[in-house]
Amino acid sequence: MDEFVNQIEQHIKSLNGINKVVIAYSGGVDSHVLLHACSKLQKTLDHLSFLAVYIDHGLHDDSLQWAEHCKKITGDLNISFVSKQVYAKNDHGEGPEQAARRARYKALSGFIDQHSVLLTAQHQDDQAETLMLQLLRGAGLDGLASMPVIAEFYDGFIVRPFLGYAKQQVLQYAQKENLVWVEDSSNLDVSYDRNFLRQRVIPLIQSRWPAFSRTTARSASHCAEAASILADICAPILSEAGARELPIAIIKQHNEAYQRLIIREWLKIQGVRVPSKKQLLQIQGLLKGDARKVSIVEWSNHQVRLFDEHFYYKEKQSEPIISVHEWLDKECQLPEPLGQLIIQPSKGLGVDRQLWDSAHITIRSRQGGESIQLAGRSGRKTLKKLLNEERILPWVRNSLPLIYLNDELVAVADLWLDERYLASAESPSYTINWLHPAWRIK
Repeated sequence: MDEFVNQIEQHIKSLNGINKVVIAYSGGVDSHVLLHACSKLQKTLDHLSFLAVYIDHGLHDDSLQWAEHCKKITGDLNISFVSKQVYAKNDHGEGPEQAARRARYKALSGFIDQHSVLLTAQHQDDQAETLMLQLLRGAGLDGLASMPVIAEFYDGFIVRPFLGYAKQQVLQYAQKENLVWVEDSSNLDVSYDRNFLRQRVIPLIQSRWPAFSRTTARSASHCAEAASILADICAPILSEAGARELPIAIIKQHNEAYQRLIIREWLKIQGVRVPSKKQLLQIQGLLKGDARKVSIVEWSNHQVRLFDEHFYYKEKQSEPIISVHEWLDKECQLPEPLGQLIIQPSKGLGVDRQLWDSAHITIRSRQGGESIQLAGRSGRKTLKKLLNEERILPWVRNSLPLIYLNDELVAVADLWLDERYLASAESPSYTINWLHPAWRIK
C-alpha cells in the first residue's frame, strides 16, 4: 500500500514553501495509517519536520490512556508528538459533535504557520457521511461540497490525502502492517448523528447500492465545482466592494437569489460558515428597511449589522468598557483591544501643557449626556451629535476613551478637544494620539 505514501507525498509537494507537516493523530485506525505512512515518508523527505498532535477533548474516560498510547506509537515511529487538551464547549448552539470539531481544529491551528500543512485522515466513507449530514440539514452547495482534498487552513494548508480511498482500503493497510490502534467505544453511540448514519443508515443503503460512498464522493465533487464557479462569479462584485464591509447599493442591483449569493460569498470571505436560510433571509430583509439606521441579525457568535448603507460583519462579544482609569505617564495602556493613548510635547497644538501637568487626569468610557466645546463652533456640542456627524460605528461608541482633567471632559481620544483647554499659538502643549490598530471605529 505504498500508494498511500505516494499520495501524501504528491500533495505535500504540490504546496510551495512547506517545511513542517502536522499530523492530526487520534490513535484510531485511520489516523494511525496516516501516521505510519508519514513515518515512511519522513525517511525520504528529510527537509521536512513531522509532528503528530493528539487533541484530548476530555469527553471520554479513557482519553488520557489514549494520549499515552499515541505517545508510545509516535515514539516507536520516531515522529515528534504533542498532546493538547481542549474544552469542547457547546456554547454556539451547534451540537456536541460540531463543538468538538470546532475545538479540535482551533487547537490544531496553533501548530500551523504559513510554511505548514495539516494532514487529516478522512476517507471516502467519511466524505459520504458528511454529505448525508449536510443533505439532512438542508445545506446548499457549499455544505454538499463536503470536505476538499486541499484547502487553506489559517496561515497554512490542510490536506486530506485519503479522500479518494474507501475505509476498507485503510483497514487493509493497517492489517498488512500489523498496526495496533485505539477503538473508541463512543463511535458505537447512535445518539450522535454521524454514528447513527454510520451504524444504521449507510450500511442499509450500501446493501442496495454498494458503490454509495464512491458515487456520493463524486456528487460532493460536482457540488464543490459548482460552488467554485459561483464564487468566481461573485468575485468581481466583492472585489469592487472591498472585503471588510459590503455596500448595499451593490447588492440591490441584483435579483433576490443573486443578493443571497453575494451575501453568502461575502460572509465566506469573513471566515464565517454559511448561515441558515432563515438567517440569510433576515439579513436580506435588512435591505428593505431604512439603510441609515442601525439594524442587526445575530446567530451563534456572529453579527451582521447594517449601518450607513453598508453591511458589517463582527463577532458577537461584549465591548470593552473603561472604568475610571488614571493617566500617570506619557503613555496610557487601555484595556484590550483599545490600544494606548500617548501625549507628545508640541507648541501651539493640543492641550495647554501647564493645565495638563497641574491636573488630575483620568480616562473613562462614555456614560451618556456628555458635551464638549469645539473651537470655531458656537455652543457646546453633545458627544452623541458629534459621533453621528463623524459616522463612528455605533457599536464602538461606548468604548471610546474620554479624557478628563479634574473631572472636566477635555478630549474624546484624539478626535475632539475642548477649546477651553487649547494652548495658544507657540505655547507649550501636548498633542494626544490614540493608537488602536486592532480596534476599528469608522
